[in-house]
Amino acid sequence: MTAQLQIGQLIFRPGQSLPTISSDRPSLAGILLRGKPAQSAPQQLARLYSLCGESHRITAQLAIDAAAGLRTQATSQERLKLMAETMREHVRRIWLDWPRLFAQPDQNMTIAALQSLRDCPLLMEHNVDNLLAASSRFRQWIESAVLGESAPEWLTAWQTNPIECMLDWVARAHTFPAKLLRDIEYDAVQIQTSATPFVPHSKIEILHALARRIETVEDFERAPSNADMVCETGIWTRLDGFGEIRSLGNNLWLRMGARIAELVLLSEWQQAQNRLALGSLMLAPGLALAWCEMARGLLLHWVRLEHTGATQCITDYRVVAPTEWNFHPSGVVAHALAAMPIARDAIAQAQVTRQVNILAAAFDPCVNYKIEFEHA
Repeated sequence: MTAQLQIGQLIFRPGQSLPTISSDRPSLAGILLRGKPAQSAPQQLARLYSLCGESHRITAQLAIDAAAGLRTQATSQERLKLMAETMREHVRRIWLDWPRLFAQPDQNMTIAALQSLRDCPLLMEHNVDNLLAASSRFRQWIESAVLGESAPEWLTAWQTNPIECMLDWVARAHTFPAKLLRDIEYDAVQIQTSATPFVPHSKIEILHALARRIETVEDFERAPSNADMVCETGIWTRLDGFGEIRSLGNNLWLRMGARIAELVLLSEWQQAQNRLALGSLMLAPGLALAWCEMARGLLLHWVRLEHTGATQCITDYRVVAPTEWNFHPSGVVAHALAAMPIARDAIAQAQVTRQVNILAAAFDPCVNYKIEFEHA
């Protein structure tokens, strides 16, 4: 695993009144790219936001090309790369973050889990030309290492009733993800969350309105809103995915189950190539908005270009990441933190810390965080 750059930090204040989240994450895209040649943006942003570098690279290229009047549609290779990175991120978060945040698996299980992670075909194969050839092996890996059973049967159960699917699955399966989810079931079910789903790419007029807000509202990318509403984005709110499931429950356990479900859905690559939204919109000559649904939610890139001699240069560039929506000071995670009890002693703080870690694992910020209790 390569080291990944993380810029900034979130501070969580459970049991306190809103705002329960603060962030020192800077808006660096405009500073980094202003005055630079347009075609330098994809590579530079991929390095800057290396945790999901491919998603940023693809979205930046779409934004630049749309602003230049070249295209607004993604290629099949770009869609394949987006799917592959999203699935890799799901696998990494389950195997590397979930145990660190809320579990204490026994040593033998940890060793077996790390071995299965090393055997994951998708982590071993990054050449796009070979990804499709690896898809059947990846599907087999999911059935053995993630589900412990047939993927189509598991997915049918999830789509029929996700609550019953999760309860039955974690009770019978012996895989690493099933054990982790079984261990946190009680705590995760207790934490209820509710927010307005953020799916602006469903209508072009919403995209235009959003682009105007990105352009005109100061520091929009640090505290975004949609028509003055703070929204949620992520696996749980996918445009094509889980609308009917949201009505069954808004707890963290189902949100984490949705990560498993999307991993299974995306592993059927031939049927899933349009499941993640990816596109761009030319707003005016030299001005564009691009978007993609990546592992943490909807990513937006907004760009303004101008000609400097024979070169198109960037005069302004803004990135609105999923973390800024979900971890908004008045957003879905902030409200869940405010609803937690005040922890005044070490035992209470340990319990609340576990709840905060489950909350963070469910919404998956792309930066580190620390917890501050009231008396600190």
